[in-house]
Order: sequence, then C-alpha cells, then structure tokens
Amino acid sequence: MLKASVHFLEFRDGNPNYDRFNVLWQLVDLDKQPMTVSGRSEETAIKSDFHLAEGDLVVFPSLLSGAGEFEAMRFVGPKTGDSFPLLTAGVEYPEFPSVLIQHMDISSLRDIYEAPFNAVLQQQQSTKYTLKDIFSSDEEAYNEFWNDPPVARRRGPPGGDPWLISLSECKWIKTLEGKPSRDSLKNVDADK
Repeated sequence: MLKASVHFLEFRDGNPNYDRFNVLWQLVDLDKQPMTVSGRSEETAIKSDFHLAEGDLVVFPSLLSGAGEFEAMRFVGPKTGDSFPLLTAGVEYPEFPSVLIQHMDISSLRDIYEAPFNAVLQQQQSTKYTLKDIFSSDEEAYNEFWNDPPVARRRGPPGGDPWLISLSECKWIKTLEGKPSRDSLKNVDADK
C-alpha cells in the first residue's frame, strides 16, 4: 500500500498571510519548481523532481500558531486544470476532506496516513509525540478515529477569491516520501 508523501514548504516572502487562511487555497504554476535554501542560506532553484500527488500532505510550518498540531497541514486535492486545491486538514486532530475519502476505502486510511500524520507531529519542535498520544493513548478512541474517520465539513462556501499560491513562490524545505510496505517514511533532503 502506498503511503502519502509529506511536503514541507514555506512562503518565500516569509508572510503566511493569515487573512487568507479561510479561503480556498490553490497551488498553481505546477510546471515550475519551488525554491530551496542551501546550507549557506542562499536561495537556489531546484532542478530535481518535486512532485505532488492527490492525497499527499503539504505542511507550511510558519502557519503553526499554537491552536493545534495540524493547522499548518493541508491535503492535496484532485487536480483541476493547472492547479491542486490544498484542502484543510483539521486543527487539533486530522479531519479528512470529503472529496478525498469519498473515493477511498475507509479501511485503508490508517495504512496510508498513520505514518505521515506521525511524521508531521515529529517534525514540530514543540511536540515529539504521535497521533495516538493526541487521543491520550486511549486505544479504543484511537481505533475509533480510524474506523469512523472525522470528515471535514464545509461550513459554507469559503469567503473571498481563492488564494493562488505559486509553487515558484514557495521554499521547499524537504519531503518525507511515502513508500510501499514501509513502517516509516524516508526523509529526503531538498538540498540534494
């Protein structure tokens, strides 16, 4: 079973633009590559393969405000034209976008997302725990999360115009690649 990849990106201008937090996010300019920061803190263009796929996770660490461990994470939605929607993923615990799980076997969600969710938590400096810890290590509550996953419910249309985020205006920090039949995710540094 293929696990989702986790892509850590930042905004090149350093401005997470909290005013746009509640609108639909569209990642555009997919034919371009994101920038990365080398060991000397100089921005350099990447010529390697940065690939997004439907169901992957994108994390913008600068969006962590302390409200919850998953507020900076978005699911990559189905590609529409030349853009990928970046769909909300919950705040205090993951919530699955209905557009993704309506075409998935619910029983496969744990196999696909447990390791990526744990990887997102492990990358946060303030926390070094797992998704199970969010459920107070209550095995029954944790299993219920996977057996009856929370679905992000839209509470009305997003306000305002979509936020068009150009891939070329992002910094690529790293990707934790999902691999078939692996218990952990491989860390691939963007500087290679």
